[in-house]
Amino acid sequence: MRDRPSDAPIQAKDYKLFPASVAKEDANWDRGLTIEEMPLNAAICAPVDGAHIGAGACEIAGYAVAFGRAVSRVEVSVNDGTDWLQAELTSQPDSPWSWTQWHVTVDLSPGLHVLVVRAVDGAGQMQPERPEAIWNFAGYLSTAWHRITVTAG
Repeated sequence: MRDRPSDAPIQAKDYKLFPASVAKEDANWDRGLTIEEMPLNAAICAPVDGAHIGAGACEIAGYAVAFGRAVSRVEVSVNDGTDWLQAELTSQPDSPWSWTQWHVTVDLSPGLHVLVVRAVDGAGQMQPERPEAIWNFAGYLSTAWHRITVTAG
């Protein structure tokens, strides 16, 4: 155990959090908050971003992780977050540190679709829509809603 944060470069700079108003070149690295845990996150693994897929039934699948809590719900949108469907959690591990797999089958009309996923943890916290509130210069806290674009038809 140490009585102060590590002075290793990755700890001293990459794992620091500052308000959005602070530019990297103006940052006082001793005053930044140290990232100690990762926030709730979910991502789409299939289909892949930019995929051309058949119209009609399409399975969307991915993972979610709550880092210290259980994932309680995953929601998917096929219209960039306007409407949401609840995904089925296909694995709910006993450990709150484990990844949870999920999937949902949707009906895609022909055309371009922005698919979005968001997760909710056991404490009711939802993954943030945008990264601004949790951003750091190295991008380590970039766990906003995951978006991909697919073309059905």
